[in-house]
Amino acid sequence: MPVDESNEFVNSCSSSAEFYSTLASVFTDVYLASIGCFLENKNLQNFQELEKNWLSKCRTIFETRFREDKFVNSLSNAIYCYSKFASTTGLGQWYQNISNLTSLWNNFFIEPLRDTFWRTPSHKLDFEGKFALFHYNPADKRANGKAPVLIIYAFINRHYILDLLPQVSIIRSLLTNGLDIFATDWGTPSSYDQDLTLHHYINNYLDKSVDRIREHTNSDKVSIFGYCWGGDLAIMYAALYPEKVKNLITLATPGDFSLDDGLLSLWTKRMNVDSLVDTFGNAPSMMVNAAFALRNPIDYIHKIPHFFEKPRDIESIAEFFATEMWLYDSPPVIGEIYRQFVKDCYQDNLLVKNQMKIGSGQTVNLKSIKVPFLNILAKMDDLVAPNSSRVLNDAVGSNDKSLMEFNSGHVGACISPKAHKELWPKVGEWIASRS
Repeated sequence: MPVDESNEFVNSCSSSAEFYSTLASVFTDVYLASIGCFLENKNLQNFQELEKNWLSKCRTIFETRFREDKFVNSLSNAIYCYSKFASTTGLGQWYQNISNLTSLWNNFFIEPLRDTFWRTPSHKLDFEGKFALFHYNPADKRANGKAPVLIIYAFINRHYILDLLPQVSIIRSLLTNGLDIFATDWGTPSSYDQDLTLHHYINNYLDKSVDRIREHTNSDKVSIFGYCWGGDLAIMYAALYPEKVKNLITLATPGDFSLDDGLLSLWTKRMNVDSLVDTFGNAPSMMVNAAFALRNPIDYIHKIPHFFEKPRDIESIAEFFATEMWLYDSPPVIGEIYRQFVKDCYQDNLLVKNQMKIGSGQTVNLKSIKVPFLNILAKMDDLVAPNSSRVLNDAVGSNDKSLMEFNSGHVGACISPKAHKELWPKVGEWIASRS
């Protein structure tokens, strides 16, 4: 083995050992706390209360220990050293070759099926490369005369979360308000897409989509609705092309990243994103899924047996497994986009400072957004801190600004029956009234 490879191998092994040792110490603390919890309640007369106390203690330990500098530094260093090792040994290139095959498999075989079963009827209005623009079949003719709505999804998750199942579909809910709904689908990127940038996606894919929708509907302007990182894309587009935007709606969207104190945000802020992207081309989906699972291991392990503690109907079982499939169905994130998002947003917080640049000459100024703005956030969101989202209402330049807060988590705001009863009819009415 060459000297460089040998050194990187040693560094990778050393950093991995340090990380897993730190991780093991966290699980040891949880194990000891679990024993103590059960010993304190030997009679087990109220098992539900015992389980509640046990879960609370476990969550507190994981949340506290995963925030410690020692853990965060060991995680960041392990990713960095492994990336360097994978770069010198060719493992990074091997991953890119495999990702090309999985991209083909997903885009040509899996996604057409995934976009059909249980989904609201739609058709592709336009496509270019991996990107596709979907148009949902209107519920009735009431969409005539109303500004169409383009839904923009995040790169980090699949687009179907807003149309997960017929009974918990935001798409269907908006259609019932007479809105004409379109949506982006980024597809599954391959290593050939790693150099695509936010400039390309905003000024090419999104702008062409808006123009195509305007042409298709004979509308001057389009309402844009972004979910999570897709909300940030919607904000960037609205700031750069205000003359084409009718309304701006964001859901669970980070704004002031300095206030986003969730575990994923904390870990991302300390990551050496250059070494990761330079080695693997795109941010690997397995890394994204592992990070989601590591946020709260006790819930990851506990949720399936807990769900089946009591009898469930077919509808609730389908919803549970459809949600789980979506949660861990993350595609790779395009390398240059991931690099800029991490550096500009998470690490330097340039978006809310009005200093973020798209391409070489465009600066995103949130004060240039003057259209009606609706900001929807989940009060118990552990992926995007609510305080980070609330700042957007002060940051944009709109006079007509609304804030809707719903008592749920990040995903619950999309799929919970309560959200579809109490939240989404109001959102549909807000958009329709301003169209």
